Amino acid sequence: MAEIKLNKTELKSQQMLMDQLSKYLPTLQLKKQQLQVEVNSVKNFFDELNQKMDKMKNDFLSWSILLSQREPVDIKEFLTVEEVISLQENIAGVEVPFFDKIIFTDREYSSFSTPLWFDKAIESLKELITVREQMRITEIRQQLLEEELRQTNIKVNLFEKRLIPRCKNNIKKIKIFLGDQEIASICNAKIAKDKLKRKELTAEAV
Repeated sequence: MAEIKLNKTELKSQQMLMDQLSKYLPTLQLKKQQLQVEVNSVKNFFDELNQKMDKMKNDFLSWSILLSQREPVDIKEFLTVEEVISLQENIAGVEVPFFDKIIFTDREYSSFSTPLWFDKAIESLKELITVREQMRITEIRQQLLEEELRQTNIKVNLFEKRLIPRCKNNIKKIKIFLGDQEIASICNAKIAKDKLKRKELTAEAV
């Protein structure tokens, strides 16, 4: 880092910088708080989805044996995902996705040619796929928020531990130097005044 100049211009420059840093730091701190709240929230939501997924898988295992039966239609044909729709949301300055809905390819079948459990199986498996995609998007959301929180935390630490203390130290250093200069100037002026007075007294005595 270049040595600062010990003059009034540099003092003014450092004071302006200090004002800017002091005004911007609370904004960064607020952003950090908002992101931390969102990260905690999305983590909790992901855990809820994960628990829901585990329960659904356990429920699925209780009747999955039925899928091994030969049927006139293949149940997989009714589980084709056409589109997963996610929307964007701005949180504390970062764009993150959130799950909106999932669209399955629409296929018709005759309820007379399928067993009684077929409708329920399709509904359950579609819900399972939906939760899976919701978890995937939620995980992306979490990663983006955590990265933004990490970057914001770095900036806050930079302001609090380096930039602001350095600026304060520079201002203090310049003020001490200028103060010493002012004292020296006053002393020099007093000495010069005393010398002049002594000369005047000497001239009068002669």
